[in-house]
Amino acid sequence: MRSPLHSEKYKLFLEELNVLRADAGLSQMELAERLQIGQDIVSRCESGRRRVDVFELALWTHACGTTLEAFVKRLDERIQRHQFPSLL
Repeated sequence: MRSPLHSEKYKLFLEELNVLRADAGLSQMELAERLQIGQDIVSRCESGRRRVDVFELALWTHACGTTLEAFVKRLDERIQRHQFPSLL
C-alpha cells in the first residue's frame, strides 16, 4: 500500500503531465498519434490508471516540444510549492 505522501506526489505528477500536453496545444488524440500509441493509453496515463516509465516520459515530453529535464524541473517546483520534500 502506498503512503499518502507518495499518492499526493503522484497526483502532482499527473497534473503536470496534463499541463504539459495542454500547454503544447495537443489533444489526447494528437499526442497519441505523435507517440504512435492509442488515445486510450494517453488517457490512462493522465488519469493515473497506467504508470509512465522514464523512457515513456522522455518520449512524451519530446512529443510536446520540451525536454525531460524541463518537465522534471517544473514538477520539482510544483512539489516544493506544496511543501513536499524535493524529488531531486
